[in-house]
Amino acid sequence: MRHNDRHYRMTTHDSSSALQVWALQLTNVPMMAVGVDGLITDVNEAVLRHSGLPREHWVGRIFGSHFENPEAAQKLFDRTLATGHSVNQLVHVRTQHGQQVELDLTLTAFRGVNGQVQGLFVEARNVTGARAAELKLEAASRYARSLLEASLDPLVTISTEGKIMDVNRATELATGWPREALIGSDFSEYFTEPQRAREGYQQVFSQGSVMDYALVMRHRSGSIKEVLYNASVYRDEKGQVAGVFAAARDITALKRFQRELESTNREVVLLGEMTGLLQSCRTVQEALPIITLTMSQLFPEASGQLMLLNPATNWLEDAGTWGRHRHRLHSLPPSECWALRRGHVHEVGFGPSINPPCVQVKCKNKPYLCMPLLAQGSNLGIIQLVIDPLRADQARLTHARHLAATAADSVSLALANLQLRESLQAASIHDHLTGLYNRGYMEEALAREISRMERDHKPLTVAMLDLDHFKQFNDRYGHEAGDAVLRAFAQLLSGFREGSDLACRYGGEEFLLILPDLHPDKAVDRLDALRLAVAALRVEYQGKALPPLTVSVGLASAPHTPLTAANWSARRTRPCTWPRTKGATEW
Repeated sequence: MRHNDRHYRMTTHDSSSALQVWALQLTNVPMMAVGVDGLITDVNEAVLRHSGLPREHWVGRIFGSHFENPEAAQKLFDRTLATGHSVNQLVHVRTQHGQQVELDLTLTAFRGVNGQVQGLFVEARNVTGARAAELKLEAASRYARSLLEASLDPLVTISTEGKIMDVNRATELATGWPREALIGSDFSEYFTEPQRAREGYQQVFSQGSVMDYALVMRHRSGSIKEVLYNASVYRDEKGQVAGVFAAARDITALKRFQRELESTNREVVLLGEMTGLLQSCRTVQEALPIITLTMSQLFPEASGQLMLLNPATNWLEDAGTWGRHRHRLHSLPPSECWALRRGHVHEVGFGPSINPPCVQVKCKNKPYLCMPLLAQGSNLGIIQLVIDPLRADQARLTHARHLAATAADSVSLALANLQLRESLQAASIHDHLTGLYNRGYMEEALAREISRMERDHKPLTVAMLDLDHFKQFNDRYGHEAGDAVLRAFAQLLSGFREGSDLACRYGGEEFLLILPDLHPDKAVDRLDALRLAVAALRVEYQGKALPPLTVSVGLASAPHTPLTAANWSARRTRPCTWPRTKGATEW
């Protein structure tokens, strides 16, 4: 149609037609006018430009025939015509080159001067490129969401104001809150230390990122998790910082394992140190404080007691306690100890068990262990361990049981070695028949006492005692009778000792008394009393009384008489036979 023709039509048609033409040409968006009969009455220049087809191709043709689905297009047309309201719809058309194009149609009814619908304006926007970009964006968004949800770690995007913008499913599980509640909330609310969380957030902005930032996340239920946060800023299309992307790694189990490993290493070191110290001890008594201190550090949440078997009484006796032990036992017969009777650990309160509680243990509602100390087939004692159930879960109880058994093994071996060492030491310095110190120990002790006497300027008296006519006991009654006499005299001599006095068997029927810090006059009085006690001593052998005993005593004193360990043997060859003139204590 020529321009003049169009002008003619505009001037000869009614005002409605003129308005239609004016409206079509007003916009650069492709637009056409369609009559109530569904025929296209006019199109604007944008339709011609975008389609590449002349006006004659469009005018007079059915509106729906230009779409891949004419029936759907016709229904859209009919609905708009019937309601008189605008309708939007995405449709597909084919270009003259066979390409499929997606159009966003807007159908708007126009009315005549009488108010009746005269037809429709159809505006068509080509959204093929935009839809393709939108679909790509949607695909990228789905891909990003899939990546987020594939992570087992909580992932969060946070705005520049510190508000949560998006989260994955792992974040919901970690916090106990649904995604809808999390989005828009302050991210720091979900940590036990909100201020520390905000400080880490500020570090991200100042540094661009943070690595392994330690925080403690709080679950909705109140439980907590130790996490390491890695975070970095992300930017918008203009390169401006738009927010922070943060990922949390739950390290609760790792931290627990690390603490357990550190605790195990500490326990191994403690046991090693205890073993080393016990090996350096000389006596059991010296070892007891080391054992109790080690046990208190191995079991800081428990209390306990060490009891050792006394060979003289065959009873368990208190050897030390640790912790807040409120039921300390002073002694206990082994027959009342389940651990010693069974020969292995007796436990009560460690889960379901038929083990009977020990009568003597007053630990109401508290689990406890009794561990026998066994070595080389001998019972040495027990270790009792009482654990506070409020401060130890089942895992800790199990660990305490295994650790206590290991500690008991170490203690048993150390005590057995010390007792063996003590017995060997005793055998090396004591006379096996009388139990008194032997000659070798006497010489060491005498040298030590002489040195102390010279250093402290205090008196020292030494007495040699010789049983009279002892050979006759052996010849007449036999050596066993003589041994009985020696043992009886040694027992009397041991009872005669006071303070730091030393009683020794010099050899045969000869004995020695070392009397430190004793003036010679007082020594004479004491030895005179000993002489009378020997005379009153009655020894029986095989039910028969042996003849009375007498003893000869020789004295040497210092500093009245120069005295050394070296010249003692020479001086002892001239002892004074008792009785002598009282006070005659000099050689």
